[in-house]
Amino acid sequence: VTCHDGFTLHDLVSYNSKHNDANGEQGRDGSNDNLSFNCGVEGWTDDAEVLAMRLRQRKNFHLALMVSQGTPMVLMGDEYGRTCEGNNNA
Repeated sequence: VTCHDGFTLHDLVSYNSKHNDANGEQGRDGSNDNLSFNCGVEGWTDDAEVLAMRLRQRKNFHLALMVSQGTPMVLMGDEYGRTCEGNNNA
């Protein structure tokens, strides 16, 4: 679902587009094809409904990964909701 060279799982359900400004490349680095969905709010929010939807989506992705064939590859920190704040090339 996620990998070391893209969005974290938390960012996958929190950002529609990359936010790589800190890298100094004017957003040219990192993939533009993230297939992500921010659940209605880009980035951080305190909206309980959006947070519940994001948590549900993360759990769904984890379940799909665990029941798929083969050895699952889990990006360290995804199980805890680690974020790179939308930077998909950190």
